[in-house]
Amino acid sequence: MIARLAVAALLALPTLTLAAGVDPGRAETLAVSGGMLTQLTLGLAVVLALAVGLSWLLRRHVLPRGGAIRVIGGLPLGSRERLLLVEVDEVRLLIGVTSQQIQTLHVFPPARPFALAPAPSEPIDDRPQP
Repeated sequence: MIARLAVAALLALPTLTLAAGVDPGRAETLAVSGGMLTQLTLGLAVVLALAVGLSWLLRRHVLPRGGAIRVIGGLPLGSRERLLLVEVDEVRLLIGVTSQQIQTLHVFPPARPFALAPAPSEPIDDRPQP
């Protein structure tokens, strides 16, 4: 909102100067500078929009996401409260996040790699054979 008002004020500045009663010889110079001011303002707006758009793209798609901390899942509880399941170095943490604080609610031990059970062998028959 403030940015729109600032742009509108910059664009209206040459018109206000002309309406203030500047001598006709300088009016042409002010009109040219007003057009240049408009072009400069629009160019600046385009450059700023490109900078914001590229930074969003970099954060969203290009920057690596790997690391020691992974967010496994989340559950929103309210407008500003949520539960997050986070994994840090193979330890899972259940954390509560509010607008005021972050608190660990539970720490899950690292998951042990389970060993595959050996294939069952044929049952041994201990009965005497006739």
